[in-house]
Amino acid sequence: MKNQVYLAGPMEDCTETHMKGWRDIASDELGMMEIDTLDPTRRVSFHDQLGANLQDVTKTINVCKRIFKQDLQDIANSKVVLADVRRNSGRGTGTSMELMFAHTKNKIIILWADAGDFIHPFYEAMATEKHYSLQEALDSVAEYY
Repeated sequence: MKNQVYLAGPMEDCTETHMKGWRDIASDELGMMEIDTLDPTRRVSFHDQLGANLQDVTKTINVCKRIFKQDLQDIANSKVVLADVRRNSGRGTGTSMELMFAHTKNKIIILWADAGDFIHPFYEAMATEKHYSLQEALDSVAEYY
């Protein structure tokens, strides 16, 4: 296992800017601390061509399965999962599945939420820590390396 952090968070129903914005900041900040990130948005290059939401892209079931398996492999290869679980960040169905997988693999799970957000009790039960700013969450991630 390398010094890698998987960046979990909603992608469906999100614009490319919304998906990648916080992940780019996290990758830059953690990179300065020599902590590598695994960003699942690297698999959605079709956004560059379409400027559309993920659900607007017609994909075969095999492509979806391939992406799912690659995301799980990234989680398995990470020590920490940093998850955007803010209420207004998107649907989050995939994020829920990723967090359960990470939990079963005994990964450190850091949640990032907005103050006042209702966080589902299952998320709370799986989380190692929860923070209310991205910077606090990143500082927490760094403490595990």
